[in-house]
Order: sequence, then structure tokens, then C-alpha cells
Amino acid sequence: MSDTLAQNPYAAPSSALQEQHGNQVPSIEEALSRGYDFSIGGLLSEAWGLLKGTKGIILGGFIVFYIAMFVIAFVLGMGTALLGLAGGEENMGMMITSQIVSTLLITALTYPFMAGLMMIGIRRAAGQPLSFNEIFSHFGRAVPLIITALVMTLLVYLGMLLLLIPGIYLSIAYMLAIPLVVERGLSPWQALEASRKAITQHWFKVFGLFFVLMLIMLLSMIPLGIGLIWTLPLLIVTMGVLYRTIFGVLPPSN
Repeated sequence: MSDTLAQNPYAAPSSALQEQHGNQVPSIEEALSRGYDFSIGGLLSEAWGLLKGTKGIILGGFIVFYIAMFVIAFVLGMGTALLGLAGGEENMGMMITSQIVSTLLITALTYPFMAGLMMIGIRRAAGQPLSFNEIFSHFGRAVPLIITALVMTLLVYLGMLLLLIPGIYLSIAYMLAIPLVVERGLSPWQALEASRKAITQHWFKVFGLFFVLMLIMLLSMIPLGIGLIWTLPLLIVTMGVLYRTIFGVLPPSN
């Protein structure tokens, strides 16, 4: 295994699973070298056809997540307010600490949740069994997911400062980094680079795909946001179909 890591850092996590399950899913390196293609209309049409049986899981996940976020924000907010009423320099320090803890906690919960949602879309695209628990099963990877998100955000912001275009390029190119951390077990930098190298092969087509998706979602918000019942799951499943098209999907490990 150590020799494999030295020769190909991207393929190591998937290679063991491939041997274990005997499937033909390519390693990350193989996926990058073989290339891929898709049509925007064809991919969206496939994703739309896969929504049945997926909407309830995705929307239910959003509801549970936002209830949890509301409770956390409310509890920490009440604590901060009480400290503020008490006054004093020591309490001011505790208020700042409470706000920092609140931000870190919400961040630690958000990215594993996003990863879980993306994995629902990926498993649906691969025809694998879906489980509501999948959405909340990746909190053990919170640290690499947060590091991935922070590095991605930093690089995109730096790119925005450099004549804007590099930032736009990276914001699209890094879209599949989060699921690569959980589905293939890549490190943050490996996931960012694998996503960038893959999407760069058809960057303008991927940009067009998400531009169309954003237009669809904006239109769906016009009638009191009711259309988001369909378009939010469509976004998740579309990302899953794109991921499967590029990298393939390993069978569940359990």
C-alpha cells in the first residue's frame, strides 16, 4: 500500500476498495487520464428522471439540519445575551469566545452535511441504495472537509483579487472536491487537485451546466419558493450524475 501511495497518491484509497469489491470503477488517476464528455441537456434530463424517491430524503435532510442550526444558534445566542447583560470585561471575553465557538461549531456541522447531501446525489446517480442516515454519516471527516473548504475559499478569494477570472475558474473547478474527500478518501489538497484537473477538461461545459441550474433555481423561487421542492434536489442529483460521469462511484463500504 505504501508503494502505491508513493506512485499514485490519488488512487490509493480507491484501489483497496476496488480489489475488495471486484468492480471496474477507475482510480482517480485513471479517471483523469481516460477523459469524459456529456451534454448539458442530457445530464439534466437524466438527473430529473432520478428525482423520484430522492426528494424526500434531501428535503428532510435540509429540514433536520436547519432545525439543528436554529437550536444551536438560539442556545448560544441566549448565552451570549445573558453574558452581555451581566456586563464586565471578563464577560465580554466570554461573549467573544462564545461567538467564536458558535461559528466553529456551525462550520463543523455544515460541511459534513454538505458532503452527505452530495453523497445522496452520487449514490442515486450510481443506482446504489439510499439511506437518510447517509446525510449525517460523515461528521467523522469534519476536519479534512473543513480544511478542504477553507483552502478552497482562500484560493478562490485570491483568484478573485487577481483580475477576477482566476477566481471564477477555481470556483467551478473545485466543485467536486468535497465529495472526493468522503467518496474516495482523498486528502484536502488531493481532492482539490483531482476536481480541478477533471473539470478543467470541460470547464466551459460544466460552467454552462451550473449556469443553467442557477437560472432554473432562480425561476423556481418566484412562486413563493415552492419550486425549490424540485430544484434543490435537482441540483444535488445533477452534481451526483456529473461526479459519476467523471470519476465513477465505488460501492458502499459497509
